[in-house]
Amino acid sequence: MKQPISHFLASFVKRHLFLLFSLCLLIVLVALCDLLPSFVLRYIIDQDLSVTSGSISTDKIILDALWMFASYLFIALFSGIQNILLDSFGQKMIHSLRIQMMRKASRMKYSYHVNHGKGELTSKVMDDVNAIETLFASGLISLFVSIFKVLGILISIFIFSWSLGLFLLALIPLIYLITRIFQKKMQKNHAKNQQALNKLNNRVSESLNNIDVILSHKKETYEENNFDSLLEESYHLRMKTAFFDSVYSPCIQMLKAFTIGVITILVSYGLQTSEIAFLGITVGTFAASINLVSNLFSPIETIGMEMESMQEGISGMKRVNQFLNEEEEVQKENIEKKDLKENVPLIEIKNLSYHYDDSIELIFNDTSLIIQKGSQVAFQGRTGAGKTTLFRLLTGLVEPSSGSIKICGIEAKKIPSSLKSELFGYVSQGFQKVPGTIKDQITLKDPSITQEQVEKAMKQVFLDDYVKNEIKGGYDQKFEENLFSRGQLQLLSFARAIVKDPEILLLDEISANLDTDSEKKLLLAIQNLKDKKTVLCISHRLNEALSFSSVISVENQKLNPQK
Repeated sequence: MKQPISHFLASFVKRHLFLLFSLCLLIVLVALCDLLPSFVLRYIIDQDLSVTSGSISTDKIILDALWMFASYLFIALFSGIQNILLDSFGQKMIHSLRIQMMRKASRMKYSYHVNHGKGELTSKVMDDVNAIETLFASGLISLFVSIFKVLGILISIFIFSWSLGLFLLALIPLIYLITRIFQKKMQKNHAKNQQALNKLNNRVSESLNNIDVILSHKKETYEENNFDSLLEESYHLRMKTAFFDSVYSPCIQMLKAFTIGVITILVSYGLQTSEIAFLGITVGTFAASINLVSNLFSPIETIGMEMESMQEGISGMKRVNQFLNEEEEVQKENIEKKDLKENVPLIEIKNLSYHYDDSIELIFNDTSLIIQKGSQVAFQGRTGAGKTTLFRLLTGLVEPSSGSIKICGIEAKKIPSSLKSELFGYVSQGFQKVPGTIKDQITLKDPSITQEQVEKAMKQVFLDDYVKNEIKGGYDQKFEENLFSRGQLQLLSFARAIVKDPEILLLDEISANLDTDSEKKLLLAIQNLKDKKTVLCISHRLNEALSFSSVISVENQKLNPQK
């Protein structure tokens, strides 16, 4: 498998080398500054407070206080700058990665979006990218900071006392073993929890999309039970992860207390005036060593605490990498309207076979059909027979498993999107809004569509007067669904389909759930257009009302013209 996430990271680092260099420099400075207070403490006790130093002057006390203050000031200063650079690094990373992922999503095959829930894609773009940002901008950086701190503290303690250094060095494998055990437990539970969260995201998305059906059929309890079940699963997995996360810190704290206690007992037996004979260190060195030992466990604990977020980031990287490896749409040829052939059938379906990517069951099996320009064709068949799938094949959203579909002599899958909007006007059941004004709902923010085209389309569906006279801001009013009835929204969807005066109208069950007035307007609009356009519809009611010229039965994996 290709590693596009690795290529992204390499490219990102190249573009931000100075930022990364500055961050690395700050990491080293923070690690060094963390050692300053212990060395200052050692100096104060051994030089200024020892019995051999004589009387202690006020100037010395003030100077010692200033040295201690300065050491902590440097820690705060460099840590603050490090955090600023860290936030900048992380925000730049997630911004760039999300842009790349959304561009990828726009290039992916339609079948991917059909086979994967909206919640899953949202989870990848938001949650997984956040996890990756945490991995690199917090997890790995904190890991490096902690490693530098641990190395600095161990080196300092070895400088103070070899015996004390060796004693602490012997504890490192034990600390690592404890950390590794907790790491494996957290990783296992996190992977399961992420799967449960994906299920939850998909359930929420599906429930919101089907809220009308749920409410009208009184399925609230059923949906609640399903959601509660998924939520319960995620809760228990999250609690397991939280348990190991919570227990790890006390374990490290207990080990720290034990270590300091042992060191204190050992040196207490060898106390001789101002020297600790057993370990061969001074009182100041002993105090500084205890301070360093206390600080030693803090970065080690941080390493363990970051393990969970790092595992989340690693899991997120795998999912994002898999997403970026998904197959994309083949780059369309530069086909223009003038390239479409005239003396050929408008639509030619030849030996078409099709099955979904995740199934071997055929929807169509070696079926053929020709539709001439100006035809009005109604497709009929049971639910699931493939009527809507046929429309997706015609518009090139999905590709045939075998055989071909040609529009004006050009294979549907090769027609670029810019030309599709001039060829096809697709109207499905329901209305999908976009952010923006009422005009944006019709143009989909296409700057090539003029106000004149918008008003012409709205007049054809009998909504122009309503928008101009009943809505305060007219076409420039921010769109809200409560400005229109359900039937008017369907008419708005129809206006969107015809605004660029397409050659072929595809009407997919658009007469369902319409009020009487809206249905009359819709039928009249289609009647006015059907003699000028090629109209393909999936609706028994429309066929009865408008008497289409031919009826195609979609059954038994075939397209059968009715006599």
